[in-house]
Amino acid sequence: MAGAALSFAATGVLAQTGDARYQKLEDEVKALRQQVTTLQEQHTREMAELKDMLKKQVTVAAASPQPPGTPGATVAPPSLYDSLKQSAAVLVPQAQGVKGADLDLSVVLDLNFYHTDAKDGIGNLRNRISGFESQGEPGGPENGFNLREVEIGLSAEVDPYFRAWATVAVDEESAGFEEAVLQTTSLPYGLTLSGGKIKSGIGRLNRQHAHAWDFFDAPLVYNAMFGEEGLSDKGLQLTWLAPTPFYLLFGTELFNGGNEQSFNVSDAEAMPQHDAPRLYTAFVKAGPDLGPNHALQFGLSALSGRQQRWSEDDAAGADGDSRIFGTDFVYKYDAKRAHGQGDWIVQGEYFYRDQDLDGVGGWAGAPWTARQDGYYVQSLYGLLPQWRTGLRWDQVGLINDLSTPVDGSVSYGDSYRLAAVLEWKLSEFSLLRAQAGRGWYATDDGREDALELALQWEVTFGKHGAHDF
Repeated sequence: MAGAALSFAATGVLAQTGDARYQKLEDEVKALRQQVTTLQEQHTREMAELKDMLKKQVTVAAASPQPPGTPGATVAPPSLYDSLKQSAAVLVPQAQGVKGADLDLSVVLDLNFYHTDAKDGIGNLRNRISGFESQGEPGGPENGFNLREVEIGLSAEVDPYFRAWATVAVDEESAGFEEAVLQTTSLPYGLTLSGGKIKSGIGRLNRQHAHAWDFFDAPLVYNAMFGEEGLSDKGLQLTWLAPTPFYLLFGTELFNGGNEQSFNVSDAEAMPQHDAPRLYTAFVKAGPDLGPNHALQFGLSALSGRQQRWSEDDAAGADGDSRIFGTDFVYKYDAKRAHGQGDWIVQGEYFYRDQDLDGVGGWAGAPWTARQDGYYVQSLYGLLPQWRTGLRWDQVGLINDLSTPVDGSVSYGDSYRLAAVLEWKLSEFSLLRAQAGRGWYATDDGREDALELALQWEVTFGKHGAHDF
């Protein structure tokens, strides 16, 4: 009996102990459930607050033309680029969902200090090169500080069929279009048609604007045959990119013909009148595949158009045909090192000009002919990251034979120049450049030489299109 009593008592104690543990476990589970419920409610509340905050930010961004600033901070004023872009955009009709609504704008500023010991300035000296006397006003920089034309570029993908761009050159006295082009984007068979005021595709340097040059100024042959701005005219250009495993491009152009150096039309009443187009060009560009480190492109160009000359002193002129044939090449080596170190570029162009004109007025019955040429060769090397140095040799008048009503048949001498450049390209948008050169020029007053020094500071801001190869 005593043993049974003890057993019954032990069983009761164990039951009570188990009940206590079970109750404790149940209480802990309830506490955990309550914590989970609390966390879920807190998470739901925080997500709702976050969504509400995002909605408010989107509403503020849509209502304001400026990006929202940091909470509690003053909103910054719009940048100069944004202000210019907004001002230019109002000139172009825009609609929601149309590609042409996105107008890109860029500005190039070019400040330079220039000095030469040439009498009456370098522009006047180049205009007096024997056989290549210019019919226009002397160009070139003046001694001292110069702000080269501020270049404003506008471009847009208009729609699935056309793109357009315009380059406006602004100086202290005037503004004018360097380019204003409409171009197709969806013609079949590799064809592209461009119209407007176009920088001709002949040669290599001609297609580039001044800020894309590797040297401060253009070579002598460009000044002598095409003038300070190169060949740019109103007309049409048609190109065909051939479906070959290497780059092969053919092009032809029809222009009004108004280049003062080689395709000039006089407004003198005594001169014959010729309707436009008066200038025709053709060119081909080819570039074989040389692998990842090497690139080569070469080209051929031909131009034929009307040329007129007029002398107010003699009340006489000449009218006839002007033809130019050219070849160009560029080789680039990419060292695949940081910021252009070790990169190497060699480039050159040659042009030959043939003019056959007949006398008009006081020169009637007398021929006016010219056979002339010129070339340049330049090379640049990336000696350090962001630093380049280079040399350029240019020469005109290796062939310089003229026959005029005033002087008869005469052969003039050649003119040549050597220039060295050192360039520090801080980024894709700014550079500092120093260039020094010496030229030897044949003039009617004898051979003259001149030293030149230029220090250039150039910046580009805004969205600027990529340059040609």
